[in-house]
Amino acid sequence: MDEIRDRVRGRLVGNADLLYRHEGTFTKTQNGREFSYSCRFSVRDLTKGNRDQIAAANAFAADEGAAFRDIRLLRIHPDDPRPPEGAVLAVPWDGGRLEVRGWSQSSDFTGQAVGFCILRR
Repeated sequence: MDEIRDRVRGRLVGNADLLYRHEGTFTKTQNGREFSYSCRFSVRDLTKGNRDQIAAANAFAADEGAAFRDIRLLRIHPDDPRPPEGAVLAVPWDGGRLEVRGWSQSSDFTGQAVGFCILRR
């Protein structure tokens, strides 16, 4: 199993320029202090997702009181810090404010988690 994980991680890092095409900083203010999380990432619009992703996004959107069309999936480069829930991308994304609202369970194979974000316009 460790060998498989190492191979998958090697592919994720080796193809990082293709998989995590954007760089930016997410910020979160807590107890009056602002924390920054610089990372390489990718964002996916779920209208192009598969049936399972769409179902998960619909459930998430209903729970968050957001429109399905405003839900985005976030993936972070494995070597970079994962922004915590409540962190916001410092620069506008697709005409709005990209806010991290939750993370999936980490994959057994990749160690990667998927972030559920709301694009607030």
